[in-house]
Amino acid sequence: MSQRKAAVVLAIAFAMISVFSGLHTGNKILDTDEAVYQRTLREMRTGRGYYRSMSDALVVKEGARPDSVRAIRPPTEFLLLRWLPEKSWRWVVWIVYLAVLLGLARLGEPYGRYGGLIAVVAGGVWMIGASSYLYLHAELWGLPFFVAGLVAARREDDSSATALIAAATIFRELYGLALVIGLVIGRRRSVWLVATGVVVGLAGVHYWLARGVLAAHGHEVALGNEPITIHSIVRFLSPGDRTAAFALGIGMLVFGFVGLARNVRDRAARILLPFAIIMLPLGIIATRSYWNLTYGPAVSAFIAGSLVAPRFLSPQAGAE
Repeated sequence: MSQRKAAVVLAIAFAMISVFSGLHTGNKILDTDEAVYQRTLREMRTGRGYYRSMSDALVVKEGARPDSVRAIRPPTEFLLLRWLPEKSWRWVVWIVYLAVLLGLARLGEPYGRYGGLIAVVAGGVWMIGASSYLYLHAELWGLPFFVAGLVAARREDDSSATALIAAATIFRELYGLALVIGLVIGRRRSVWLVATGVVVGLAGVHYWLARGVLAAHGHEVALGNEPITIHSIVRFLSPGDRTAAFALGIGMLVFGFVGLARNVRDRAARILLPFAIIMLPLGIIATRSYWNLTYGPAVSAFIAGSLVAPRFLSPQAGAE
């Protein structure tokens, strides 16, 4: 079996494991943000609009309406899921897990015979970690587009790369940093500029619509609202909150960053490396552990690159 076919089989397996891990967790215990997202979707399924539904859900969580647009996520994910029954949400996220893992396999392919497989295994650890309490987080839903955009950037397909990373940003605005990086280092800067302009325009529409549900003296959870300790830092860099997850997370990121640094000729690495270098400390400072989904799985796809020189870089690299 070729590396690519083996990676597909492995990705399907890890995606299913992630789904069943989430089903095992169920909804008896919820992350507070996941509870907000579930309430939003339930209210939308009764026919109410997204912005009022999200604001109402935040009232249940915080006791007051939000006073900042930052509290209102981009509506993209919710506009898609509102059409699906609640019982399907933990199942349909399988598509997200699988798309992420297949993209990671392509990122790891050039780095040795097992580069793609290592990337899938590492990504599978991150997906299993996300499956319990983060399966509705927009960081996860934007990740397949971000990873696919990195693969396209490697092929020097700037049109596809910008469209995919812009799509990721429409799910979660944090990915917009990658658009800025692409604009700086891209060869067809006009394409990156157009994509950035489209995203900024949509962000303006989002801001205008979100303002209609804000309260002048409402409440918004501040960034950096938790104490920063050694334990919290390790948690913010890991796919879970147990010792094994801490060890795996730190190890994967260390080897992944080494792989990125060794292979900056790879245009995917040239976008991902500065993105991750900026997002990692931002997540710690903001005390947002789930921000690590924006960079952790993609960085981990370069683990084999820390040990193996790449086969640069045709679209077929690693397929055989």
